[in-house]
Amino acid sequence: MKKAAFMFFTLLAVMSFAINSSFAGDPPGSKEQQITGVIKESGFTQARIAIPATKFDSALSAESGEVHSTLTDDLDFSGFFRMIDPSLYEGIQISDKIDYDAWTGMDADYLLVTRLTKSERVLTLEGRLYDVKRKEMVTGKRIRAAANQPRLLAHNLSSVVLDYLFGAGRFPTSQVLFAAQLGETQDIFLCDYDGKNLVRLTAMGILNVTPDISPKGDKIVFTSILKDRQELFFLDRAGKRTKLYGEGEGLNSSPRFSPDGSTIAFCSSKSGNPDIWTVNANGTNLTRVSFSYGIDTAPCWSPDGTKIAFTSDRSGSPQIYVMDRDGTNVKRITPQDSKRCDQPHWSPRGDKIVYTTMVDGKFNIASIDLSTGEVTHLTRGEGDNESATWSPDGRYITFSSNRLGTFQIFIMRADGSGVRRISNQPDCSSPCWF
Repeated sequence: MKKAAFMFFTLLAVMSFAINSSFAGDPPGSKEQQITGVIKESGFTQARIAIPATKFDSALSAESGEVHSTLTDDLDFSGFFRMIDPSLYEGIQISDKIDYDAWTGMDADYLLVTRLTKSERVLTLEGRLYDVKRKEMVTGKRIRAAANQPRLLAHNLSSVVLDYLFGAGRFPTSQVLFAAQLGETQDIFLCDYDGKNLVRLTAMGILNVTPDISPKGDKIVFTSILKDRQELFFLDRAGKRTKLYGEGEGLNSSPRFSPDGSTIAFCSSKSGNPDIWTVNANGTNLTRVSFSYGIDTAPCWSPDGTKIAFTSDRSGSPQIYVMDRDGTNVKRITPQDSKRCDQPHWSPRGDKIVYTTMVDGKFNIASIDLSTGEVTHLTRGEGDNESATWSPDGRYITFSSNRLGTFQIFIMRADGSGVRRISNQPDCSSPCWF
């Protein structure tokens, strides 16, 4: 188990230490130079981008192919771009002198040219982004990483492009935690946002579920289930597992870090009834914060840490409620005609909550605008869909679904488009995107 945890935090460290450097003579990334898409009456118009095959040194054919496919997938899934059909520019020679007229003829807005080289144990990816209409290079980066990390290079370059043009460069280097069934046990896994670089984090021979990551990324909290006990544990950078809370029989589940990482909210039946409790991350100051005869569970903090959203059946059926962090000012937020609602997750901006709700006999993902009360259904009629959480920038959502048979982890854009499956393990659940 320690080895797996070491691999997990090694991946985090590798992602932190990828080196980016601007090309000499690059135009400064001023606000005036950034283009954030075209807004028309019909809405946002995607920018059209061409991404020719990555040039490469000898013996780097496989790595260059991986770089190119990763870049294409990242930018395509982002929702900001439409890919120019590669068959339109097959055979075009890419040189330092760009034939802008040729790319204009393909109706391209941008051209991304890349080259991959290797020196000793280091790969270097050079990327140049050209504005076809303005006929100039608008940004360029040289990124270095270990020789076995071509995908990391591509994710970082995707971030550069998305951040320069749209201020949306966080998701390509993000990762997803989730639980998956392994025989009679369940364990926690980590992967890149696109499902690659899968790492198993726990191997305790019991059920480990509902993981959450600390804001600093240095610790995971999760629920372990053994016979009639449910206990909360931490896993830290050193691979050390320590108990946070759990005393004998009873329910203790769904732990969630506060935005500052100092407090954990969770569900416990310590009082005899499942309620929301909080406890300091060092195990002190255990406090009950919800009081009802119903079942209160699935807590989630607001981004500013002042409120907690949770599920309660105090009105007869499970619905979503919001309260102050001390348990006061409880308010139901789901509409009165809502059927079963569960598993709330607050958006990073604090303006919406995504949750699971029953629609036409199936569990589906919906979001509610907290200022207007407007509900938007993001999935409908494709199996059961559960456990939605937002990406760090609030532009994307991960969730579990059995639309293809067994429950798997999927990602989609915040408007419900671009759904992609990212897992391939049996019965996956409880994704957490950080």
